[in-house]
Amino acid sequence: LQRLGVSLLFVGILVAFGRLTFYLPDNPVPISLQTGGVLLMGGVLGLRWGLMSILIYYLLGMAGVPVFKDGGNGWHYVSGTVTAGYLIGFVCAVPLVGYLSQHGWNRGRVLWPMLLGNLLIYFPALLWIHFQDFGWPPVGELFQSGMYAFLPGDLVKLMLASLVVGTGWSLVDRRDNRSKDSG
Repeated sequence: LQRLGVSLLFVGILVAFGRLTFYLPDNPVPISLQTGGVLLMGGVLGLRWGLMSILIYYLLGMAGVPVFKDGGNGWHYVSGTVTAGYLIGFVCAVPLVGYLSQHGWNRGRVLWPMLLGNLLIYFPALLWIHFQDFGWPPVGELFQSGMYAFLPGDLVKLMLASLVVGTGWSLVDRRDNRSKDSG
């Protein structure tokens, strides 16, 4: 029950992070804190609970609950917008980060799963933009507009997420060590 509560808390965090957006000039894809929330979700909740949480988020949005960026929702949002591929990347990234975090890539090495998760967000996003006809980006500018423009901010978000997760695991380790020492 506690894990379910934490999972729902992360869904709420992801919704809140989706409200904090701004746009680069001539780019319909916003910069938000969502990628950081996605990486945190995987790093903290692990594979199973992280996957369940991101699927709850995605399915709520598909069902019409305004959980996506700026309150977006519905089938059209996940199938007909330029940002739909990034949402698919969120669903892919959380279990990857969660799996790697559960299998020893946490604490001091958590930056690497976060980096791989962030790259996995871009893969379906760029494919989505490439194969859909949104009139954006201009021909030959897919990587420049759909990925490179976001790299500096995403690097900061993944470093912050890795610090939070790594610090959290260190605190858990200290608490466990104190429990062993006093027990």
